[in-house]
Amino acid sequence: MSDYALNQIDPDIAAADEVLGKECNSCYRLLSYKHFRRDSSMKDGYKSQCTSCEAEPKLSMAEHTSRLKERNFGSEAVKKQRHEDQEEFRKVDARWGRVLHTSDLLLKLHRIVPNLFIKEGGIAGDLAMYLVAHGPRKDWDGKNYKYLGYVAYGELPEYSLYQFDDKNDVMIREDIRGWRTVLLRFIKADLLTEEQCDKEFGKPSSRGSTVWYKQLYNHRNRNVVAA
Repeated sequence: MSDYALNQIDPDIAAADEVLGKECNSCYRLLSYKHFRRDSSMKDGYKSQCTSCEAEPKLSMAEHTSRLKERNFGSEAVKKQRHEDQEEFRKVDARWGRVLHTSDLLLKLHRIVPNLFIKEGGIAGDLAMYLVAHGPRKDWDGKNYKYLGYVAYGELPEYSLYQFDDKNDVMIREDIRGWRTVLLRFIKADLLTEEQCDKEFGKPSSRGSTVWYKQLYNHRNRNVVAA
């Protein structure tokens, strides 16, 4: 019996003076009795499931739960939450790279950006970085300072480390900010060139540098319009 036939309303049922079929308790289709096996224990003498549903493989509770998890894991909604480079972000050992203390990072940055101002951040252990001017600036909304971001005080990994939702394989948030993440912010603000960055801080550790070079490339070509 084809699926097409099973999905059609049986005219014997629709036109008969008495009901010659029943609704399947699994697929909820209205089918004639010829699609059900006989069962004397049932009130109408037929199984509650049609033969098509009875033939479907039976899953245990564990198998059914695993199947649902797999379907959710692969759903389009979850896929859209995944970062295209998140497999690189998972390489924790590689992303630690060359550890640098915050004081050394800021000392080098201050040599390149003399009007860099550092103060305690809003969260204990964090330092807020500002660019300051002698007077109000129109491009800074009339203020004499501009917020550049934060950096934690202490030993910093070379590249930022992230927290993941392992259940859905989704990257949630930055866990520890890496010192190259700070440098990238300065480069994007045109306060630091790639050449100055390499001279003061050296070339990136190669094992975790894939995303670093990709972000630099995107920044370098941000104004290029595709032909």
